[in-house]
Amino acid sequence: MLAGMPMGPARRRLLADSALFLVAVAWGLTFPLTKWILDALPPFTYLTVRFALATLLLAPWAWRERRMAGGRTISLALLAGLFLGLGYALQTVALQETSAGMAGFLTGLSVLLVPVFGIALGRRTRRVEWWGVACATLGMGLLTLRGTEAPGFAEGLVFLCAVCFAFQILTLGRVATEAPPLLLAWTQNGVVALICFCMLPTERVTATPEPLVWIAIAGLAVVASALAFAVQSWAQRFTSPTHVGVLFAFEPVAAAAGGALWLGERFSPAQWIGGVLILAGIVVANLEIGRVRSERGTPE
Repeated sequence: MLAGMPMGPARRRLLADSALFLVAVAWGLTFPLTKWILDALPPFTYLTVRFALATLLLAPWAWRERRMAGGRTISLALLAGLFLGLGYALQTVALQETSAGMAGFLTGLSVLLVPVFGIALGRRTRRVEWWGVACATLGMGLLTLRGTEAPGFAEGLVFLCAVCFAFQILTLGRVATEAPPLLLAWTQNGVVALICFCMLPTERVTATPEPLVWIAIAGLAVVASALAFAVQSWAQRFTSPTHVGVLFAFEPVAAAAGGALWLGERFSPAQWIGGVLILAGIVVANLEIGRVRSERGTPE
């Protein structure tokens, strides 16, 4: 009975927000699992296998949707994949020289960069979105910054990674309403796999990983790559790029929880306060944006 009921704008927005929240949790939980995988495989080998497998998994559905996309859609999908692939590449290289805490904070700056770049591209950003972004960014700082490390070349690479991720979100915001979501996800995964494949000559596999490692990579390919990017491509039809950025701020919270549960990591009171601030930023942006849109009758 519910399946036959029409889905109104508010219900679509709630479903999209819930889906993006689950994507952020999934991506956050990949951090402790990836840390374990990287003990057996070098970074670009792992990323190539993960995203190539995701590309293969999405290929049949992308083939069915190929006639639904025009040249502009394909171009923007390729551009989104390029930003995503460059972001992963820069982040992976930088993590060899900088701490995970510093890299996590600088990568999280993509949340703040989305509305900044959105203004340059002609998008109007609501004041309440700035409040949510500011709160979430402060929270990520408290959660991930440790010590008094001075930024260096590696930190500059991570900042460029955040720039790439912000532009990926903005690019999806321009194409998500017109692009078939599975074709868009397939294109992005394929571009990331290609970029990481080109980096393989820079590293060498020194040992044969145990089967459990390949099983873990396959699971990440299905959940964190194929499914997650398909969900993101669909959900951005019904929400703003800045809203996506704020929801994705929950990713480091999930990473911290996974590290505490699976790796025995311990966190300071300031870090826990940071996690609460991130949650507060998400709640503020969601509740206020929903209320403002409802009062103005803004279509979704």
